Amino acid sequence: MRYEEYVNIQLEKMKKAGFIKSSKLPEIDLYIDQAEAFLRSQLDDLDGEAVRKFVTRSMINNYAKHDMIARPEGKKYTADHLIMIAMVLYFKGIFKMEDIENLMKPLVDNYNSEFDDTIDPMILYKTAEKVNHDFSENFSEKVDEDIDSIKKMLEDTDIVDDERMEVFILILSLAMRADAEKYLAARLLETYFTNPHKEKAEKIKRQKKGSEDKGNTKEKSQYLELE
Repeated sequence: MRYEEYVNIQLEKMKKAGFIKSSKLPEIDLYIDQAEAFLRSQLDDLDGEAVRKFVTRSMINNYAKHDMIARPEGKKYTADHLIMIAMVLYFKGIFKMEDIENLMKPLVDNYNSEFDDTIDPMILYKTAEKVNHDFSENFSEKVDEDIDSIKKMLEDTDIVDDERMEVFILILSLAMRADAEKYLAARLLETYFTNPHKEKAEKIKRQKKGSEDKGNTKEKSQYLELE
């Protein structure tokens, strides 16, 4: 099979199952094994060992344990839980676990709060879905254009018609594009989620230390008065 045909097969699979669709979410709450089965079913059409192992019960438990998603309610996962799991699955591709914890913290804290204005995870996810609505189609066209461009640029070189090197260049091009997107996502996370979280922690630490210092000064003053 020529690689152009293989690329088109994979792109068609991405169109069919590229994203976990909010429209397919079950209307009832699920136990963890059911949640695992649902999320896996959304990715079944994609190839690769990594995809087949993408969702496991232990993963879901760890997400809840580390507060990357809200804790299940009575061992059952609601649509909001499933959406938060989906978010984490996508974030895992480019971020470390501690970064994902910082990123998801506002959602989890809000979900558990009885006082804050509600942040609806479904609104966030559906908005991202709409932004990426035409992604698969546009991506297919872009990859086809890239393949044509590679072939034309190699016409007067020693590797013209070298399919393996054409595939290499396509992989490198995709990696460059992914790296640029990863860079921007990482800078946004660092500036608006990680650093503010660290600054808040440092501020609390300074305030605590200041209170302790004041307490020590007061004790010392009382001791001197007794002398």
